[in-house]
Amino acid sequence: MDLRGKVLTAALIWTGNTFEKAIQIRVDSDGTITGIGKQILKQGEQFIDLGLKALLPGFVNAHSHAFHRHMRGRSRIGSATSDSFWKWRDDMYAIVENIDRQQLYEYALATFKEMLSAGITTVGEFHYVHHGNNKFELDSAILDAAQRAQIRIVLINTLYCRAGFGSEQLANAQKRFVSTMDDFINSVNQLDKIKGSQQTVAVSAHSLRAVPLEDCVRLSEWAKKNSKPLHIHVEEQPKEIEDCRATLHSTPSQLILNNIDADVRLTAVHCTFTPAETMDAFATRAINVCVCPLTEGYLGDGMPNITDNSYICLGTDCNNRICMLEEMRWLAYCQHMKRNSRRVCGLNAQKLLRIATENGARSLGLEGNVGRFEIGMQLDFVAFDLTSHRIASAPADELLDAIVFGAGNADIAATAVSGRIVSSR
Repeated sequence: MDLRGKVLTAALIWTGNTFEKAIQIRVDSDGTITGIGKQILKQGEQFIDLGLKALLPGFVNAHSHAFHRHMRGRSRIGSATSDSFWKWRDDMYAIVENIDRQQLYEYALATFKEMLSAGITTVGEFHYVHHGNNKFELDSAILDAAQRAQIRIVLINTLYCRAGFGSEQLANAQKRFVSTMDDFINSVNQLDKIKGSQQTVAVSAHSLRAVPLEDCVRLSEWAKKNSKPLHIHVEEQPKEIEDCRATLHSTPSQLILNNIDADVRLTAVHCTFTPAETMDAFATRAINVCVCPLTEGYLGDGMPNITDNSYICLGTDCNNRICMLEEMRWLAYCQHMKRNSRRVCGLNAQKLLRIATENGARSLGLEGNVGRFEIGMQLDFVAFDLTSHRIASAPADELLDAIVFGAGNADIAATAVSGRIVSSR
């Protein structure tokens, strides 16, 4: 269904702090919200009532590796051969060692379609599998898959230079990742030329393990100059910290604080073993921290030390399970268990929704485009079925809590991107 150029309503629409009845939203031909409020319908305008639905801003997935979804069913959880993140990584490398453009496209397309069915309207795709038969030919496959699925994407093109802090030899699969800084920047510029209307390009240094510090700094300076967000994996595993200390005599998080300019729009991904005081320092610098609770549990990583002021966003990362509602509540539940308290960082339903929408948009450089229902923003929404037995009994003032802590993907009736319903049940 195309809602562009029309005025729409639903039984309940989120207005920033609560669900309200009788709200109408006017959308222009580009999918931009041009009016919102009660009784805004003008004579001659086409009006669409979505019925017994509750509309929330579409979820923003700030960190994804789409092709990892192809490993679903191969967890080996509980077996002696899968006792660590590093063994899982070896299994993942086996998938990409011989991957071609068509395979990557199909993996990404299936993942993006599933994301839409889970209410995710924007994905930040942290992409490092660059080379197929030709250099960098796999990058455009991700954009093509996103366009076919009709999901909004920020392609976070990722610099990868080496196998580790020392002189480790590259695995065969890693040869598909590596490039020089100059070749990488050229590839980003080419992607900017071919991207679609719902597509932007950001950059990432994979990690300090995979990118030398001087190249991280150079990339951060380029990102700042070109107004692009910069992402980086940080301290997901103790081994990363240990190896960094052994070679650079500091931790990755401290090297970032000491060497990356404060004006860089930075997102640190995971920070599973980052100390609380360093997380506070990240917050002071307005550095986003992307947590991926389902993946971090699935891989046995751990639980981060988030603080009251942290700029937290969420990602589905390995995509073994794609459900932003579960990412939201498990962010809270893990902190409850870690600290034996239900009052950690104010992680109520309202804050978790902001984390899954506005904060994700901020991480991806889209805070002026998505994450809220406001004039000038794109109409991206997820519509929940109010007849679902899981949420039907909740009054309007308790509905968000019921959705965040009790609903699932099966309760999502429709997902819209830029005013077009692109997934429905």
